[in-house]
Amino acid sequence: MPSLAQTALLSTDILPVRCPACGEAQNTLEGAADPLAEKAQVSCMVCGYVFGAAEYRQLLAQRQQEFALLQLGQL
Repeated sequence: MPSLAQTALLSTDILPVRCPACGEAQNTLEGAADPLAEKAQVSCMVCGYVFGAAEYRQLLAQRQQEFALLQLGQL
């Protein structure tokens, strides 16, 4: 059976990204189930900022790198 870390953090491909307008990392998704889909619209839940598709992909890659660098102890 996989550990909590494996199922909840290590396998996470889609993470909330930081909003360049307000700094919060709380996103909403409209138009698709996958934020990388062509018609998906990702926005900030706090201030309503709408991410451009390329901007979202770049911020997502940065966020994934941040998570990859985290050192997780035993959960």
